[in-house]
Amino acid sequence: MAERPHAATGGARPALHRLRIRYTKLGRTRFVSARDLGAVFERSLRRAALPIAYSEGFTPHPKVSFPDALPVGTASTGEYAELTFTAPPDLDRDPARLSDALPEGMDVLTAVGVPEGTPKLARLIPAALWELAWPPVDAAELTPLLCRRAEALLAADRAEVTRHRPDGDRILDVRPALLALAASTRRGSDADDRTVLRAVLRNDGPTVRPSDLVTALARGDVAPPPTIVRVVQGEPLPDGVRDALGGEVEPLVIDVDAEAA
Repeated sequence: MAERPHAATGGARPALHRLRIRYTKLGRTRFVSARDLGAVFERSLRRAALPIAYSEGFTPHPKVSFPDALPVGTASTGEYAELTFTAPPDLDRDPARLSDALPEGMDVLTAVGVPEGTPKLARLIPAALWELAWPPVDAAELTPLLCRRAEALLAADRAEVTRHRPDGDRILDVRPALLALAASTRRGSDADDRTVLRAVLRNDGPTVRPSDLVTALARGDVAPPPTIVRVVQGEPLPDGVRDALGGEVEPLVIDVDAEAA
């Protein structure tokens, strides 16, 4: 089992080694808050017996950082974290050990070492690709409707929505954060076709949530989607987002071109 190190008593400090991972938050783990996420990782790292480094001081905590909080209740296949170890991580074994120790629904998809001089993780994820999906029964009418409204939103200079908050309503312009947007129909059987909206939103600047985007598109006649997933984060491209760690491009439009819907 990995143990918390005692405070240094002098001499050279041990070399530290950083590892970056992409992981999922699916199922019940989507309800784990940003505040509780550190505790989940601390327990899992101990269970996996990995040599995580700890901060100094009266209340040492594991050196695990999360660059961008996910709204509670939202699923994701594109969460990222940076872990600091006291020994070089074994990229062939340690990510799998951590994945096995994490709760069901949280799985490590990618892990890479971090050479000295590498930019901070937050700088490598300037944008996120979100997917919103509606029930199959709505696809025939909803997909073309959202296609038209997506085109209008992209052509607009401003798109103000009202965000309701306990301390008072706030007017928010969602347009500056929106980099790309496309609606399409994900084909299945005749009964399984469903409308899928994919959006690329900036991570920097004022926070715009997928729910704000839905408000801008709904205009009172489109119900909120039951499924919202943060698919991946990384470099925004004209046709999708390049994963910050693995380098794969997640496309903006899947299965069927939005214009054909």
